[in-house]
Amino acid sequence: MTSWLNSARDTLRVLPVALIATTICLFAATALLYVTESQRRALLSATIRSSGWVAYQAQLEYVKSRAAMDSVVMVPSQNALDFLGLRLELLRSRLPLLYSSEEGRFLDEIAGVKSGVQAFEGEIDAFLDRLPLLPADRATADEVLSWIDALEPLGRTLQTALLTSVAYNDEIFRRERELAATPAIVPLMLLFVSGTCLALVLLVQARRDRVRLAAVQTARAAVAAMEENLRGVIEAVPACMAVIDPSDRRVRFVNSGGGAMIDASPDHPDWARLTDAAFAAARLEGAQWGTLALTFDTAEGAIISLRGSLCNVIWEGRPQILMVLADTTRVRDADLQLLQAAKLATLGEMATAIAHELNQPLAVIRMAVANAHRMLASDGERSLIAAKLDRVASQVDRAKRIIDQVRRYGRLPTGRPTRFSLRHAVELAVGFVAEQYRAFGIRLSIQLDIPADLMVTGEQTMFEQVIVNLLINARDAFEARTTPGRAPCVFVRARVAGDNAVIEVEDDAGGIDNEMMSRLFEPFSTSKPVEKGTGLGLSLARSVVRDMNGQITGENIAEGARFTVVLPIASAPSAQEAA
Repeated sequence: MTSWLNSARDTLRVLPVALIATTICLFAATALLYVTESQRRALLSATIRSSGWVAYQAQLEYVKSRAAMDSVVMVPSQNALDFLGLRLELLRSRLPLLYSSEEGRFLDEIAGVKSGVQAFEGEIDAFLDRLPLLPADRATADEVLSWIDALEPLGRTLQTALLTSVAYNDEIFRRERELAATPAIVPLMLLFVSGTCLALVLLVQARRDRVRLAAVQTARAAVAAMEENLRGVIEAVPACMAVIDPSDRRVRFVNSGGGAMIDASPDHPDWARLTDAAFAAARLEGAQWGTLALTFDTAEGAIISLRGSLCNVIWEGRPQILMVLADTTRVRDADLQLLQAAKLATLGEMATAIAHELNQPLAVIRMAVANAHRMLASDGERSLIAAKLDRVASQVDRAKRIIDQVRRYGRLPTGRPTRFSLRHAVELAVGFVAEQYRAFGIRLSIQLDIPADLMVTGEQTMFEQVIVNLLINARDAFEARTTPGRAPCVFVRARVAGDNAVIEVEDDAGGIDNEMMSRLFEPFSTSKPVEKGTGLGLSLARSVVRDMNGQITGENIAEGARFTVVLPIASAPSAQEAA
């Protein structure tokens, strides 16, 4: 920085002298150019005059050749034929000068005589070849008369070229007189005055540039101090901060927090994996810089949860990307524990419904076994006994499915996002509360307009808990606000909207209080009694959906409330991921 400023200061000292020298050189070059152009104009005028002389010589030779041909026509003699040959030789030698000589090229540009003249050169050559063979008689006179008719257009062409050249010469002479009447000293003086004014303006500008350079020096010193302070702040922040070059996504700088989390060397391979994961998470957020959440496997095999952002910064004078990530693993673990506690609490609430649902297949099994015993005692048909045993087996399978569902629901989440079928997850969540809804007399309407292979990315059991929480909240809303004469109903819908999947849970239980709507997703915000809820369900639901790069919103509708979950559809896995 200092060397650049010193160089700029030296440049400003030399600049006025260089500008004055440049102005003098410009004036001298302009004067020399004027003299050179005057000489070239004089040479051009002389060449144009010479072109008129060439046209005149060609026209004169044509007239002489015409007179010689007229002489042969009147008195055909050998002397007249020899003289005609001499005149035609001279005419033939004059014609190429009209377009091939230096003077003739100007004439050709003026009158365009080349094509008109070249057409007759061959005819004149033929006349010269024929002339020695002609006898001095009347037949020769008639043939020469035909030559006169054949060369008549050449005469007109030469006459036109001569007249055009004369007119052009007159115009050149007129312009030269006008130029001679205007002294050249006036524009030269104006040029000198303009150059002097330019030098003065440049001197003033140089002074202003020196003032601006001083301001730039002050500003750069302030920027350098700010960059140094920024570097100190970044080093002191207890979070992972890294500066990334957007051209190749290489890490250029790592603070101490990033060194402790990954490695102090920006060239460590884990940095490349982390930046790729961060950019992928940013794309899922809508291709805009902002908050992002991701999980990362460290070299030691640990899984850490990270939350942060990417933003554009100027680092060391170049546009770079600043990645800020905070380790939220402890917060994540606490959320998982809260979620697990909520799931266990839900299981406790549903214990009666689960026991009732298990009691039904057990009662059927007991009756089927009793009937089978009676049939065995009375030597009943074996087919009837087999049917009873098949029914027992189906009821055992039903009980097993209920137990597996409860066991799966109570399982501790892994915390690692995976791709899973959205339709299957919604069906599992709905199936878990279906019996409880039947016990409460609530009709459950399901409309899943999504294919079975539509995938999203996240923790499946945690997402199922989100849907279960929404359904339980809808059940509790009916319990708190019963409407006489109306059968309670909850609608679960799923559809595709562009690159997103939309899940809606809607009830007709009267809606949410306006007082609660503004803090609906805040922790410990609930309208339920203390023994019915902690106020963490919707807060945890928002955290889970946000970790899936989605959104959850709640709103009142005509007769109840609607919660909408929007999740990005997972892209197909690459060959490397599939492997």
